[in-house]
Amino acid sequence: MKKLTIATTQYGLTDIRTEEEFWTGINTKVRDAAEQGASMIVFPEYMTAHLLSIEPSMLHDEACYFLDGLTDKYIEFFGELSREYDIAIQAGTHICLKEEGKYSNKAFLFFPEGRVETQSKVHLTPEEQIRWPLVAGDELNVFDTEWGKMAILTCYDIEFPELARAAALRGAELLLCPSYTDSSFGYHRVRHCAQARAIENQLFVVLSGLVGALSEDRPQVDIGFCQAGVFTPCDLPFAADGILQVGETNENRTVLAELDFHRLRENRERGAVAPFYDRRPDLYEHEHQKTLL
Repeated sequence: MKKLTIATTQYGLTDIRTEEEFWTGINTKVRDAAEQGASMIVFPEYMTAHLLSIEPSMLHDEACYFLDGLTDKYIEFFGELSREYDIAIQAGTHICLKEEGKYSNKAFLFFPEGRVETQSKVHLTPEEQIRWPLVAGDELNVFDTEWGKMAILTCYDIEFPELARAAALRGAELLLCPSYTDSSFGYHRVRHCAQARAIENQLFVVLSGLVGALSEDRPQVDIGFCQAGVFTPCDLPFAADGILQVGETNENRTVLAELDFHRLRENRERGAVAPFYDRRPDLYEHEHQKTLL
């Protein structure tokens, strides 16, 4: 098992004047992470919605149509960037057309050799269900990498223990969580759930998010609140608080950490507790059946 040096971003929502400024800013963050030894970088949910700031304010339907029009460029850009810097890029999420008038909030992970893994957000927030023309994903993608199995749980998805447990049961030892939260309430829901999933399943969780604010209101994305981090079980051989690394809240910056999967196996084999192995699914199913009677 190889160690993974991973970078996770607190991506700053700043006023930009051109589309080129957006792509150049991302190129800089990826290059800097690669130069610091990172083999993977994680960007936030709705990152490409930053491009809405250079357009007149739109309704949600119009914004989705506009962003979907950038899909080919998005895929080409991150594919080339991943090859150029020899780094895997979890390029946040991007709005893509799913069916006529309906869109997916889809996460993409680009690998230097050209492979691309995707995951549509499975659980849509009430706002996404009501205001956005989005369709929820209906599959969980657990995929192999040179470091082991991974899955992507986007923002609200991390608040559902069943989804993370399903990923863990299929062998995932790392969950990537691109997020967008516009308040401390939303951030702490996602943050605490990310740490809970790491404890319950004895795995790593990497969280990224948007920070900062735009000077002009955009109803889709205008302000972000985040402290990106890399989280572990709260047990030996890790730190008692389960924090491997975190950033400074709401600063536009990148956080790096080294994931040692040998230490994760050590935790699963010799930790003080073993919540991943000591679960009792027979009892839970029995109790579930009782509630249906």
